[in-house]
Amino acid sequence: MATKPGNLTEWPWASLGNFKYLLLAPFVGHSIYSFFMGKEESQRDTSYIFILLYLLMRLVHHQIWISVSRYRTAKGDNRIVDKSIEFDQVDRERNWDDQIILNVLIFYIAYLKFAQTHHLPLWRTDGIIITALIHMGPVEFLYYWFHRALHHHFLYSRYHSHHHSSIVTEPVTGKLSSNIFLAFCIFAI
Repeated sequence: MATKPGNLTEWPWASLGNFKYLLLAPFVGHSIYSFFMGKEESQRDTSYIFILLYLLMRLVHHQIWISVSRYRTAKGDNRIVDKSIEFDQVDRERNWDDQIILNVLIFYIAYLKFAQTHHLPLWRTDGIIITALIHMGPVEFLYYWFHRALHHHFLYSRYHSHHHSSIVTEPVTGKLSSNIFLAFCIFAI
């Protein structure tokens, strides 16, 4: 954890431990119910199922990369630092899936609250291009300056030192400090 943990350093559901996935149970139940109880084929709403598949794909994707990384570290090839991963680091980085849970909660709530989202197309090439351009431009620019701000002593000691305490880098190591601070920003609004 950070040397001087700041406000909302922990995720709101940290006290639930592995039961944090129960937060998604009402939405998963609603997804399955709305899909199977649609009276006709045209009335079935597959968007909820796609949100559920998004959750599962991200969890599997992250777990694959974590496993590959730990295998490569244990094998000893291509190490940056000649150390193996310590249990303290594994324990510190065990909440890598909290950001995925937050994203899925936001997707479900937004889809439930905003009727406009029910008519979005599954694929739009111009949307992908615009998203890529926005990501390459303002998002990367803001992320760079946001990361620089995290190195200021006030934010560093409360949020970012957690990230730099990991000696053996893993795919989830880089996400920890920015995700904790992102959650702080979202829940502060």
